[in-house]
Amino acid sequence: MKIIGLTGGIASGKSTITTILQKRFSSIVIDADELARLAVQKGSKGLDKIVMTFGKQILNDNGELNRKLLGEMIAENADIRKKLNAIVHPEVKRLYDEQLADLESKGVPIVFFDCPLLFEVNLQNTVDEIMLVVADEEIRINRIMARDDVFRDQAEKKIQMQMPDSEKIKLANIIIENNGTLDDLLITFNAYFTTRKLGVK
Repeated sequence: MKIIGLTGGIASGKSTITTILQKRFSSIVIDADELARLAVQKGSKGLDKIVMTFGKQILNDNGELNRKLLGEMIAENADIRKKLNAIVHPEVKRLYDEQLADLESKGVPIVFFDCPLLFEVNLQNTVDEIMLVVADEEIRINRIMARDDVFRDQAEKKIQMQMPDSEKIKLANIIIENNGTLDDLLITFNAYFTTRKLGVK
């Protein structure tokens, strides 16, 4: 089974690529964000560890994780972000391995791993090939401002929290540029799909 890591910075358009893979090519995609949600859902070991680390104030009234509060905390404090990652990432990796084993047992030939922080959490060695979606920073800033209804400085801060594209490009096998329209992206992606067959030998 071939595993292709799909990654890209915030507002690069990676989610659009995921949708194209699933709906246009019927590809199987493991979603790291979904795994992260499962890793900290109510009753999980991950959530128990978060409460032990940050206190019960990190929970909503219904006992679930207060994602808004946690998001504000990690945006302002790098140490808190590191502590959270040390809890969540091992749980995500465990769930990822379980899904891969299940898919491999079913004879699935290709799986995409949609992981925004593939490089940041050092998971690049868990995939066979890396597809990176990139976009110009100004375009990304405008997308974040429109999508999240935030000011420019907040959008810039969200981008700065992640590894620069210039560093990711050095580590990726396939680069998908997404500076234009959806039609432009489809043309670019289809070209890669046809010529490279997504790395399938």
